[in-house]
Amino acid sequence: MTGSRIQFSGMRCVIYFAWLCLCAAQEEQKVANANNEFGFRLLQKIPASSGVNVFFSPYSVSTALAMAYAGARGETQQELYDSLAYSSAGLAPDHVPNAHAQHTQALKSPSSSTLLVANTAVVQEGYNVLREYLQTLNQSFGAEASTANLADEQSLRSINKWVKHHTDGKIEQLLSEPLSSNARLVLLNAIYFKGLWNTPFHSASTFKASFFNAGTERVEVDMMHGQITAGYARDDETNSDVVDLPYAGLDYSMTIVRPRDRTGADALRQVLTRQVFRRFLSELSETVVNVALPKFKIEGEYKLRRPLSLLGVSRAFNKDVADFSGITGSRDLFVHDFVHKTVVEVTEEGSPATAVTGVIMYTQSAFVGTPFVVNHPFLFFLRNRRPGDVLFPGQVNHL
Repeated sequence: MTGSRIQFSGMRCVIYFAWLCLCAAQEEQKVANANNEFGFRLLQKIPASSGVNVFFSPYSVSTALAMAYAGARGETQQELYDSLAYSSAGLAPDHVPNAHAQHTQALKSPSSSTLLVANTAVVQEGYNVLREYLQTLNQSFGAEASTANLADEQSLRSINKWVKHHTDGKIEQLLSEPLSSNARLVLLNAIYFKGLWNTPFHSASTFKASFFNAGTERVEVDMMHGQITAGYARDDETNSDVVDLPYAGLDYSMTIVRPRDRTGADALRQVLTRQVFRRFLSELSETVVNVALPKFKIEGEYKLRRPLSLLGVSRAFNKDVADFSGITGSRDLFVHDFVHKTVVEVTEEGSPATAVTGVIMYTQSAFVGTPFVVNHPFLFFLRNRRPGDVLFPGQVNHL
């Protein structure tokens, strides 16, 4: 009888532990879903033109905003909650910081690709920030806080040095000049990805070929060629074709969406939602694809105040109504600027990609197989296949 009770007690513990693990996994997935929803919404709001490429990291932007969210209160927090798509993902407001911690740990799982994530907070010397807020930054985002005179050159160099270090030197500076004397807090997120193709393109098969900038202007580019086993789909609803090129280890891939119309990339971007993208992935069928893809490098720099306001973030930028009292205990902070820098380079070997975000608060092939020739503007999505995050979306318009 005693043995039965012990066995039952042990089984109850195991079931309880499994339930806790399941809850954690569900919360982590909700963050991934929210990030993707937010990312596709933001993709439609970032300004683009025929001569400008687009490349950003929703993960970096949403993480920096989540650190601000942790200190927001009242209507300011509600706006961030809705705009970051936590509400549509079903993530409880008070679960956001811990869910982010679980999600980041999942992204850092062992992989053949390299993914580095770092967060930090820099506080103006003599400015009092609540201990509870700093603890949340540390425990949920792994962010260490430091103090500095934000208006001097040394602080500028220190912030840019942190950015350079955590992007493997790909982004040398985030800020070009010292902040004003009213700056009180800088929240930074950096993400760096480097992956090798599961099937590399051979450099001997790279040669000059035509690419049509904006779908009309013919230019000569270095076009990579390879016969690759990859997911492929034809989507008649959006009049586009999709190929999913895996990285070594198969836990990351680059999903390339090519409109059939040479001038169709902008229209495609405006109808791309998380649901449409999920449909693309569900339609993929593994086959041999003869890929012709241009080598490219994109550097992006964005002031995101306007795009974020179009997504509903307004109170955070308004010094008269912003409520970040969870940071200081008073309502003297507002978001003054939101800076985002990115770099991606796609070569025969693979793709290093990186991004950093700062929230500044003031007071045609001859081989056998399916041809996939990318010779006009297209969209691409660097994604983690396990939690399903689209870490870096982009649009190539001009080479």
